[in-house]
Amino acid sequence: FRNAFPKMTERLGIVYTPVEVVDFILHSVNHLLQKEFEQTLGSKGVHIIDPFTGTGTFITRLIQSGLIKPEELPHKYKHEIHANELVLLAYYIAAINIEAAYHGEVIDEYTPFEGICLTDTFQMYEKDDLVDALLEDNSARRKRQKDLDIRVIVGNPPYSVGQNDANDNNANISYPHLDMRIRSSYAASSNGANVRNLYDSYIRAIRWASDRVGNAGIIGFVTNGGFLEKSATDGIRKCLAREFSNIYVLNLRGDIRKNMLSKGRAKEGQNIFGSGSMAGIAISILVKNPENSEHGHIYYHDIGDELSRDDKLGKIADFKSLAGINTRE
Repeated sequence: FRNAFPKMTERLGIVYTPVEVVDFILHSVNHLLQKEFEQTLGSKGVHIIDPFTGTGTFITRLIQSGLIKPEELPHKYKHEIHANELVLLAYYIAAINIEAAYHGEVIDEYTPFEGICLTDTFQMYEKDDLVDALLEDNSARRKRQKDLDIRVIVGNPPYSVGQNDANDNNANISYPHLDMRIRSSYAASSNGANVRNLYDSYIRAIRWASDRVGNAGIIGFVTNGGFLEKSATDGIRKCLAREFSNIYVLNLRGDIRKNMLSKGRAKEGQNIFGSGSMAGIAISILVKNPENSEHGHIYYHDIGDELSRDDKLGKIADFKSLAGINTRE
């Protein structure tokens, strides 16, 4: 896909996710659902969405994980699992992967997955649906999804920050409402002069997800880790501490530029996405629990110095979930 559509890959920030990371996020979210809400991913009424599903890895692994009991799975599959994808080829692959995973778990007649939408997740919330007459079934799915009370959002948001210069012809799409939310929260809370990078797609995803779960829910994302320490993203950190009761961060590091600039002294190790990303990577599990009177409890774990990609993925697999890590507040 990267070779066939290099400009699209760059603009949309397409990076596909190692299954170790996917499984860790899913098991961590399930652990925190039990701890915070006395529910699981299989509980009735817990709507789950991967808003940037790619080829459907998060949803297929969810179906195969055993976190949803066999007796819960048919209802969950038909009514409470949702996915969005913007790229047509990936959308078709995701639908096939998800349907095949379900068919492998439930020995029954082949059941289409009607929870997937061909859409730009951010654009869905900017204006009324303009393609009703062209894509009636897909449009109906999008409208149903927008009316749902989403409790869990998981995924690997796009990483793109837009074009490098005016001649690049690779600009990100504008999202006026979402970007207004960023201006009024992350940018308004920042002491930095340069707020351009606050409109990076992964930061837009965090802002969108926080708004989408409302006052109760869990977000599990693997993203660029730049927001953890850069001065320009101080407003994000302040807002996350205000908006979420508990924040769990597994810093996977792997910032290639930092390694190069420090001549190796940064000890960032390899990137878990290989050549797919130059930025350091972090897994963030963000919890909004209205029953918690205090907000901004932050639990942090560093993966370690100078680890290879395989070593990092091996450690993530050994952790299994946040329950397997001694995080410090």
